[in-house]
Amino acid sequence: MNKKTIITLLISFVATSGQAQTFTPVVGDSIDFVITGTTTSNNDSVASFRLFPHGQSVKFPIKNGRFTVTGRLPRNTFFQIGDYEGNDLQFIVDDVPTEINLVTGEVKGSEVQQRFIQCQMREREIHKVVIPWWKSFSKEEQARIQKMRTGDQQILTAKDSVNVAKFDGHMAEIVAANLMNIRENLDNVIPAWYLYNGMGSLTDEQKIEFMREEAPYAHHPAMERPWKNYYSIKKQRSITGRPFIDFEAEAPDGTKHHLSEYAAHGQYVLIDFWASWCGPCVASFPFMKQLYADYKDRGLCFIGVSCDKDRNAWLKALDKHQLPWTALLSPADKGDALNLYGVSGIPAVILIAPDGTIISTDIEGKKLQAKLEELFNDNK
Repeated sequence: MNKKTIITLLISFVATSGQAQTFTPVVGDSIDFVITGTTTSNNDSVASFRLFPHGQSVKFPIKNGRFTVTGRLPRNTFFQIGDYEGNDLQFIVDDVPTEINLVTGEVKGSEVQQRFIQCQMREREIHKVVIPWWKSFSKEEQARIQKMRTGDQQILTAKDSVNVAKFDGHMAEIVAANLMNIRENLDNVIPAWYLYNGMGSLTDEQKIEFMREEAPYAHHPAMERPWKNYYSIKKQRSITGRPFIDFEAEAPDGTKHHLSEYAAHGQYVLIDFWASWCGPCVASFPFMKQLYADYKDRGLCFIGVSCDKDRNAWLKALDKHQLPWTALLSPADKGDALNLYGVSGIPAVILIAPDGTIISTDIEGKKLQAKLEELFNDNK
């Protein structure tokens, strides 16, 4: 359920403040590039592939520990070279030959290439500690730690507290490295890579700080996803504190309903945007069911709005998970609910006051629980 850890992106277009905003990528001319390097791998080749958009993997031979990767791609394209032993590094296509040691990260090449490798070596040092620790847990234990972090499951023991705190500490290190990698490279295209991969870990204020039209990385093709996320933030900020926006959606029996049937009728309304294929959404159901049980008779109306394009998949999910609240369907490719509320990633929860005013947008987990406790005076 925590989108800072797992983000499920929607393809839907997001409008802001009633005016459409779109992303225009700038693709450089294709140029030839060459990367020579060394590795201690015992494999007979390295693999190279384009990262965005993802390209087919191409093998290049390793002879006496050395390899040469060549190709032709648009300037500033991100691509990866790996030796099948975890020594993977990302590169930027430019016309300066690069020499790299995949194991140590020692690099010769353009200034931006050297900076990019330096950023990754900073991350690698953190991963050397984080990954073995995380792999020491079973999948069930990993899932439990995640649920305890988001409030979906209660922390029961001192060991639980230690594990959650350690996970949070590691995440904070990764986010700090991501921020440093962006802030140290605002004069080149490197931030496009870290915003593409790490936008979900940033605060809204940090996103606003980095999303600048005049930035050198602003129109890199990898920035399409960050810009969609940013547009949704602007949309949600613009509607918070304003009257709810009505939309039409379909019930399981095929009848059409409007949000106005539920909102502004003297009760709080919680809208949970989800989809049958969204893992974090499904993982949130036990937590949401508990909230439903706690507040359904106290003046809170629950509405689950699915963005499934496949109606049958939605109906099967409703039957499988036995969701007890009002269920509606607003497909991502046909419905307008997602766009109206600036939803670019799910799960996402919208809270509406009894008078129809939008209280919060995209609130979940512990923050959602705390907000409901505040609204219903549970702490008094």
